[in-house]
Amino acid sequence: MDDRGEDQRSLTVRAASGNPADRVGRRLSFAAVNLISDPIHGYVELTKRLSPDEAREAGLPAEDAAEDDLLDTAWVQRLRRISQLQSARWVFPTAEHSRFTHGLGVMHEAGLWARSLYPTLVASLPSLAPGEPIPSEGLVVETLRVAGLLHDVGHGPFAHFFDDKFLAAFPAPADPRRPGAKTLSHEDLSQLIIEGELGLLIGGLRRAPGASPERDGFAQGEAINPRWVSFLVSKPPLVDASMPGWVRTLQPLLSGVFTVDNLDYVRRDAYLTGVSMGPVDAERLRRYCFISDRGLTLYESGLGALEMFLTARLFMYRHVYLHRTVRAIDLDLDEVFAPSIRAVFGDGSPAERLDDFAALDEYALLHQASLWARGEAVSAAPVAGDGHVTAAVADGWRAILLRRPRWRAEREVGAEAETNTWPADLLAQLGEPEPGRVVVDLTGVDARPGAGKPPKLAIELRDGQPGPALDAALSRVPAWSLIGRRYRRTG
Repeated sequence: MDDRGEDQRSLTVRAASGNPADRVGRRLSFAAVNLISDPIHGYVELTKRLSPDEAREAGLPAEDAAEDDLLDTAWVQRLRRISQLQSARWVFPTAEHSRFTHGLGVMHEAGLWARSLYPTLVASLPSLAPGEPIPSEGLVVETLRVAGLLHDVGHGPFAHFFDDKFLAAFPAPADPRRPGAKTLSHEDLSQLIIEGELGLLIGGLRRAPGASPERDGFAQGEAINPRWVSFLVSKPPLVDASMPGWVRTLQPLLSGVFTVDNLDYVRRDAYLTGVSMGPVDAERLRRYCFISDRGLTLYESGLGALEMFLTARLFMYRHVYLHRTVRAIDLDLDEVFAPSIRAVFGDGSPAERLDDFAALDEYALLHQASLWARGEAVSAAPVAGDGHVTAAVADGWRAILLRRPRWRAEREVGAEAETNTWPADLLAQLGEPEPGRVVVDLTGVDARPGAGKPPKLAIELRDGQPGPALDAALSRVPAWSLIGRRYRRTG
């Protein structure tokens, strides 16, 4: 539940009133916001565009776009056709949710955090960003909500698998804010889509959802710069002194020790896989966070909630995302994925072919894969973009689609460590790989994100003094959890 009880009470009073002005206000309040039912957050609010006359009557700034316009773009609707859990849905049958529903949840979570942090953000900005204007609450909340909604808009089929097995073959667009080169990722595509394809709509937004025009409407002359949103979703997070101080201050909410992203997906994925992972007290964590002159800060009383969340996240990685059968299916997918994407997409970087990338989703890929699995569109010498694959790729898809993984785990080892370097004695237990017959699959979970690096979250003790370093405060959570398996080919 959000913290807007006073607004809701005022709406109830107006709803019961017979005053004509109240009836107009009631109608406009309901016309301005849609409610979306969600199993994790209850109701997720979504702004609806008002006409100039309606906006004026409601005391809101005139707007060229609202969140429902953004939601109904081809780019965002495409996320309905990108699964949230890629190959894990073949192991957890109820996990059929999409990046679209996750994006709605992250949008909601981001809005809750922005509202909660706004009072201390305003109080701290004079020291964090001297001389900069104080943004309205509506602008801050809506910027974070849009970043939450669009953080995954650049994902391709099978999400992170697409990054690792296809996008990584291409360079990311050059960015002077980033030292050195990096390989292309879905975050880079998200940035291109946000700034280019969706920039006009983002710039036309003028309010956050809510019943208080003074609080939720943007101040005169304010608008969201799409570059702010692009900056917030960047990975690795960009460093850019030209960004407003409040945007830089809130960046860790999308790239820190915990994020509005993983606060949604951990709970959503557990619920929709049916996995019991223990409690996640997101509200307690939010209530004990604030902005200080050190940036995002956690009061000592919230450390237990953070530790509990990181433990739940680790549980999900160990038992869902890196489940032994999920990884076995991934081994089959590894053999077929890159040639399959080349068959349906052709050559070239998606960053340079965004129009074609917009049509590349899991429905398109899996439809073609079903043809290959039946022996159609199979060729000994396929050409990129002709829709054909080799017989070996077709066989791989048949195993995947019929859930008959051709790899079986025969040994597993694990360790908790301060780095992601594998101990030699554990590697020895897994033996040597045998090309085509035995694979040694080494994975790791950054259970304490950012361990060993400058912290993006400060700690304040109950007496107001700076707390210990984050690594020391979270010492009961391992920095890394390593899982290694030996798989043997069975088919």
